[in-house]
Amino acid sequence: MADDPAELLDELAGLRRRARDDRHGYWFPLLLLGVLSLGAIPLTRPDPNPTDHMTQGDPWSFLNPLVHLGPRSQLEVLHPLPLSLYWLAVLVVGVVATVWWYQWRARRVGVETPTRTYVLAAVFGMVAVLFGLPLSLTLFYEYSPVYPTPLVVAIAMALLLVPAVFALRARHRRPLFVPVGLLLLSMSLSLLQVPDVDVDLGMGGMAQFTVMAFGLATLAWLERSVLCAVITAVFTATVLIVNNSAVTLPALGFAQDVLLPATVLVLGGLGALAARRGAA
Repeated sequence: MADDPAELLDELAGLRRRARDDRHGYWFPLLLLGVLSLGAIPLTRPDPNPTDHMTQGDPWSFLNPLVHLGPRSQLEVLHPLPLSLYWLAVLVVGVVATVWWYQWRARRVGVETPTRTYVLAAVFGMVAVLFGLPLSLTLFYEYSPVYPTPLVVAIAMALLLVPAVFALRARHRRPLFVPVGLLLLSMSLSLLQVPDVDVDLGMGGMAQFTVMAFGLATLAWLERSVLCAVITAVFTATVLIVNNSAVTLPALGFAQDVLLPATVLVLGGLGALAARRGAA
């Protein structure tokens, strides 16, 4: 142990850095979600006689979370309900397996990632994306006193984001304020989907990847990992591109909605694993 205070501080900083590196295990959820996403491809067979299996003309079908899971057109998939249930299972299994993985690693390396925070964020994120976004968008259309022009949307988003940030940063009564913050955040993001702005966050399908992006962003924050944050940013950008792209590849069918995001997850997981082993 060094006697000089400066050297002592350097040693402590090095210990903290090594502890963070030992804690990093985000390669596992990246790989897991990527492989499970690829597993959905066999369920994306097109329907030769497309009908609305999921909604059957229900005007409130937009509020059904299963409608937002799966490809961007539920009308043309042979078995949309099994596909949506598969994606729901992927999200649940992803959270459970990630918690198990970090707890198992904590027993091995002696440094624990706060999985309770991750579970809360993942569950609230799932609720916000699958329920909050469609509900708030529906209510906005029903009760907005003015037409949602881009300027109106920008003002409304700002009015929602400010209290959302304060709620998410609250130091007291976090179990109360964090859900409120996530709800306000989801309401704000939902406004991006109004026709004059038209940014699809997954309400037209593929909402599962939006949920995954939220969970991965939480992991990047918990692990204080720049690499995880970069992978998450690339994945999120990929999801937005896929959700809002008008390009279709007939040879791939609906698998094109899955292949690119899943590939980013798999490659990101492999890259993170390689970086982890290289650091070791």
